[in-house]
Amino acid sequence: MRPQIWVAVGCLALGGCVDRPSNTGFVGTWSRGNDRATSTISISRDGDAYRFRWRLTSDDGDWSVECDAEGACQEFIDGAETSEFRFVAGIDPESGHLLVECNGRSLPPHEKPIHYVDELVLEPGGLALWSYTNERGTDRFEGDARPKRRLEKVSDRVADVAPRSGG
Repeated sequence: MRPQIWVAVGCLALGGCVDRPSNTGFVGTWSRGNDRATSTISISRDGDAYRFRWRLTSDDGDWSVECDAEGACQEFIDGAETSEFRFVAGIDPESGHLLVECNGRSLPPHEKPIHYVDELVLEPGGLALWSYTNERGTDRFEGDARPKRRLEKVSDRVADVAPRSGG
């Protein structure tokens, strides 16, 4: 038998093969969660361009954020759309970190602009990612004063996080 067939037979015998994340740089799917919500980001690369998508779902289903493949997103609370925004990502040539800028607006009756810039930093080994907020609105953060979140890599593949239709 060819080696590929042995791998396939072994996977079936063991109940399926697990997609074990590896160090692929920023590309892949990352997640974090708590007792209220799960947040998943997917980062893909096309040449020098990066695409960033986010999906958030609260455990009770009342709050969600969904983005299309181009980074255009909608936030929903209790089934009603509450904001629209877009992510643009690129490598900072000085640090080699991925900068993700978000711009948009919350919708009436609480309309206001949305703007922030996060800096994504890989942990050694590439299986965890820190997201540091450098800008939020007109506020700037530096060093340890930056809000931060840690995400675990869940797959080398880019998850399908396309928006639902109709909110």
